[in-house]
Amino acid sequence: METLEKNYYINVGVNGTFRDSGKVHTTSSDVDNIFKFLNENEVEKLVIYFHGGLVSEKNGMNAAELMKNYFADTKLKRHVVSFVWETGPIETLVQNLKELKELAGKDLFQEVVKFVIKIVAKKLGIEDARGGGEYLTDETIDDEKHKVAPFEKLDKSFDSKGGGGFQIDDEDESNSQFYAQLETESRNLIRAEGSEEIKNVSDDNGEVAKGGFFAIAKVVAQISFAVLKRYLKKNHHDFYPTVMEEAFRKIYLDKVGQWGWKQMKDKSAKMFETNAGLSGDNQHAGTYFLNLLNKHVGSLSATGKTIEIELIGHSAGSIAICNLLEAVDKNFSSIKFNNIFFLAPACRTDLFLEKGKPALDKGLVKNFKMFTMEEKNEKRDHCIPYTYTHSLLYMISGLFEDEVDAKIMGLHEQFRIEGRYAAFDELKKLNTFITANKLVLSIDTINFDESMRSNSLKHADFDNDIYTLRSILKSI
Repeated sequence: METLEKNYYINVGVNGTFRDSGKVHTTSSDVDNIFKFLNENEVEKLVIYFHGGLVSEKNGMNAAELMKNYFADTKLKRHVVSFVWETGPIETLVQNLKELKELAGKDLFQEVVKFVIKIVAKKLGIEDARGGGEYLTDETIDDEKHKVAPFEKLDKSFDSKGGGGFQIDDEDESNSQFYAQLETESRNLIRAEGSEEIKNVSDDNGEVAKGGFFAIAKVVAQISFAVLKRYLKKNHHDFYPTVMEEAFRKIYLDKVGQWGWKQMKDKSAKMFETNAGLSGDNQHAGTYFLNLLNKHVGSLSATGKTIEIELIGHSAGSIAICNLLEAVDKNFSSIKFNNIFFLAPACRTDLFLEKGKPALDKGLVKNFKMFTMEEKNEKRDHCIPYTYTHSLLYMISGLFEDEVDAKIMGLHEQFRIEGRYAAFDELKKLNTFITANKLVLSIDTINFDESMRSNSLKHADFDNDIYTLRSILKSI
């Protein structure tokens, strides 16, 4: 990692403070020096960038370097400050995804998933399930799982927006006759087609559950029940991604829970908590920066000068910006923003409506533009090829948040409010907002308006895609 001048970044440490959390350390004095630089160089445009969540310190610094190289220009009096808000000891998301892929490759897990696929496909009436009470064959399942996007074509062979010819009498499995039948079906299926390993699993095998064969059959039934409920409620993410979400949730919940998504969101909020009674490295980095920015804008205004402020948030960076906007609205009246650019935003829709949209409604922000993928491309961005075959935003929606199918701002399938998403009030409000502002759906590389282009087909690529960066530069 090359040495980046401290005027171009703020490293956010433990609990959103300046406290040291790695090889790179920012102090409050370093932030003071950023504003000395702005004054000395008479900066007229300030770009503030927030990278995505669960990013390592090294990758955060690399992103800051890229932003500096692309947007900073002393001659044009344009400066950029990147918030490097890595989440301390948590490994990068990429490493976690590799771990998840390894877990998915374990024999016992694979066999459990196979029986879930058989039961769920039969209930949903996928054409290849043959009908007449037959299950998908092992050959069909093996062939599909060797594809980068398993079951993608089969998913289109039935009404993937609704359920099949079944009804669930009670959502609580302890009171559901339908669930009891699934458990019986699971035991019979495993007895008939299961490997010797799964039929004779020891009571102390911790990969799936303790309790031997009957516990395995129960796990298969519970995962199948969860998937089928999602189809009836129309909150699934298509066939194979939904099966994998529920399988990971049931079998490896402890692993998923260690990924730190909630901790990352908490840190994005703590950055902007009050600094009353705090000093030195114990101060919250975001609040310290905003306080100086507020004074800087006020001083310029008193002398008849101005500074245009631009905000860029990639993925979970949009969460940080929502919290920033709330803090500015409450405590920093001199600050106004020229543009906000959200790149594949991973913030919850309800968070944006609660904290982001009110700031725009009150005039704190002049312009808003969102870049994200069109639905068909979002579903082709295979987060873990062969294993989880939709994008990271779908995984966040289906696995990282507390509820399934959480409404995520950057998911085109949700905010265009068609089909199963047409009845959600929060999505209607978001759609109205987006329609009134500007939206770039990737890919679009030939738009007559050069500020409305993007060529990103991967969630992680939006903040280094040349078309997207050029569009932002044209906009500011």
